[in-house]
Formats: sequence, structure tokens, C-alpha cells
Amino acid sequence: MEQMAALGGIILVIFAVMLVLGLLVGGLILKFSVRLLQGFSPSYGKSILVVFLSGVVGFIIQMALTMVMGVGAGMTDPASMGNEAAAAGMMMASLGIMGVSLLAALFITAFFINLLIKSPTGQAIGYGRSCLVSLLYLVAMVVLGFVASIVIGIIIGMMGVGAAAMAG
Repeated sequence: MEQMAALGGIILVIFAVMLVLGLLVGGLILKFSVRLLQGFSPSYGKSILVVFLSGVVGFIIQMALTMVMGVGAGMTDPASMGNEAAAAGMMMASLGIMGVSLLAALFITAFFINLLIKSPTGQAIGYGRSCLVSLLYLVAMVVLGFVASIVIGIIIGMMGVGAAAMAG
């Protein structure tokens, strides 16, 4: 029982560290996206604030979508565990939610960019330009997440091969 509590604590610490790292890297990428497309660089703190607020609102919207579409409700039902059609339907619903969430993240991030990041003259950059900055930011974050997941997969695979070699 103590091992399960320790494992839960380790997972919680890893999650917290990844959340903070994601926030810091996201703020940096947003700062560079604004600089590339608008010609000025907002403060790092303001960029982190935009990433944090859009992440919180995006999380709330994703949870609401998940509840509305009922994804995950049948995952504990033993009768549906062997049903391939139910599993395929659940997978399609999950992919649909991810697509809608990504689209919502684009517009939510653009909203906070337009609201919080001002040009050096003090004017808002406009929602259209904010959408363009948000699109570049999201593309960069998706690519970075894809690369990070490949690297983590390789590391975990190497650890598994090393453990298997040591065992046998």
C-alpha cells in the first residue's frame, strides 16, 4: 500500500514539473510567435499569463465537451469491453473532441492574445492578427509535443530493453 502511495506521489510531482515546464516553454514560443508575426516582443510574463489563461479555459471547455459527448462513460462497463463497435465509436468520439478542442484552443488563445498583448503603441493587435499568432503558436506546440512524445517513447523503450537485458 505504501508503494502505491509513493508511486502516486512520484506521478504527481512529474505532472507538476511537466506542467510548469510546458507553461514556461509555451510562454517562450508565444513570445517568439508574436515577435515573428507582429514585429515586437511582448513581455515574458504577459506571454506566460496568456498561455496559462488559455490553458485553463481550454481545459474547462474540453471537460465540458467530454461530458456532453459522454466519452468515457462506457469504459467501466464490462459488457462493452468486448464490443469492437463500441470501442471504435468511443475512439471516433475522442478524436472528434480532440479536433474541436484544438479548434477551440485556437480561438481562445487568440482571444487572450488580443485582450492582453498590446503593440508598443498601446493598441490591441486585432483579433485577425491574434488568430494568426495563435495558429503559429499552436502549430509550434503540436510539433514540439509530437517530437517530445517520440523522444520519451524512445527513452522508455531503451529502458525496457535495458531491463530485459539485465533480467535475461
